Amino acid sequence: MPARPADAPATLFQRSVGEAAVTVADKGGRVTTPTVRQAGSAKLRFPRMAPGSDSVEALILNISGGLVSGDRFRTEMAAEAHTLTVATLACERVYRCEDGPAEVLQVVRAGEGGTVRHLPQPTILFEGAKLRRRTLVDLAEGGGLTLCEGLVLGRAAMGERVTTADVRDRIEVRIAGRLVYVDAFGLTDEVIARASGPAALDGARGVGLVLHVGGGTADTARAALDGANARWGASTMGALTVVRVLAPDHTSLQDALGRASVALSGAPLPRAWQL
Repeated sequence: MPARPADAPATLFQRSVGEAAVTVADKGGRVTTPTVRQAGSAKLRFPRMAPGSDSVEALILNISGGLVSGDRFRTEMAAEAHTLTVATLACERVYRCEDGPAEVLQVVRAGEGGTVRHLPQPTILFEGAKLRRRTLVDLAEGGGLTLCEGLVLGRAAMGERVTTADVRDRIEVRIAGRLVYVDAFGLTDEVIARASGPAALDGARGVGLVLHVGGGTADTARAALDGANARWGASTMGALTVVRVLAPDHTSLQDALGRASVALSGAPLPRAWQL
């Protein structure tokens, strides 16, 4: 095969764009068929719920198979009333990015009397992954939330190690229009290189958090996490409870996040977590 000329133009790879939105409205106290919008690589599926259920469960799929440089993925989820649970069918994957980062935007809204449980399975980072993820949460007074996010450095079962990555993950929570919480997480080559330090991952391969508004408190989460194969901390600040987890592997991380989410929300995990 002839060598590529030095002055040949760079190859422009196809990029994926996905958008998915789901809203559960209140119609006279009844749960109605949710309003749905989906485009590009983002698809929504709705597992069958028990008759008379006061909630809706949705699964998000990224049919592009993962995220790379230049990919953009946006999701919106809203519960004007009742409970909306949104999960992912599988773990999202962020592969090696040769150019800029993949971009993810998540918008979560809950009205008075509505609750959103945003419970995606942890995101797996591959060597050289680049990700910019932003999550915007807007709750009305009396709105409820259970949100969990996790990041895993490579697949231990495949012998993968992640030594280079560039991740910026930001979460903003507003209640009744007032900003009550900001979480800004950064993962760079430098952080990974000193992962044994107290300000870094301290040897963990998985990191995640659970945010909760409505019902359970930090004491609830602590009781559920007792005995988990992870290091964790839980605090309640006003209406918001925050749980942070460091785990040695993917399974331990997902187990700890699941324990905290179930205890705080008082509802079972989405069925996709059990597959």
